[in-house]
Amino acid sequence: MYELEKTKEVEELTAITKSNSGISGPKLCEAHYELGKRLGEAIKHDLELKENGPINAQNTTVIAVLRGGMYISIGLYVALNCRLDVYDPKHPEDFKRPETKYVIYADSVINSGKTLEALLDENVIIASIVTNEKAVKKFGDYLYTARVSKNSFKGSAIKQQKGDKGPDTTMRLFNQI
Repeated sequence: MYELEKTKEVEELTAITKSNSGISGPKLCEAHYELGKRLGEAIKHDLELKENGPINAQNTTVIAVLRGGMYISIGLYVALNCRLDVYDPKHPEDFKRPETKYVIYADSVINSGKTLEALLDENVIIASIVTNEKAVKKFGDYLYTARVSKNSFKGSAIKQQKGDKGPDTTMRLFNQI
């Protein structure tokens, strides 16, 4: 697992993304985008080590896991200068893995990891803004994340966490709460 180094800038960006920040809309999207770029730089570095030289950007596809993965995936896409596609976990039967060598699935939040676990193969990478500590073990070296959290709750259309329900990240990204 790769977790972003906690520089001052990364700390400021991750603070924006936390459920208790009260931040929604474009500012949250920008934080996801910037963290995605930083994760993309780390992925690019590691793939270049694996390939023993520059990666073939046309042989790499970033997949935005809808809808929460949209902005992190754009940051990854910009950093890697590769291909971009989308995956709707509500309709997995409609998805065909791209024929590129590397596939990077990008989502804003990984709680259990169940949605992405079935998509793993030796050339798959998982990128997220926040990953629950229980899911980290499932992805091991395949995981690149901005931060790991012990918190886990069901996303809801609420502004403050109450019990096992908290503000849904996707709804915050699209300014719907």
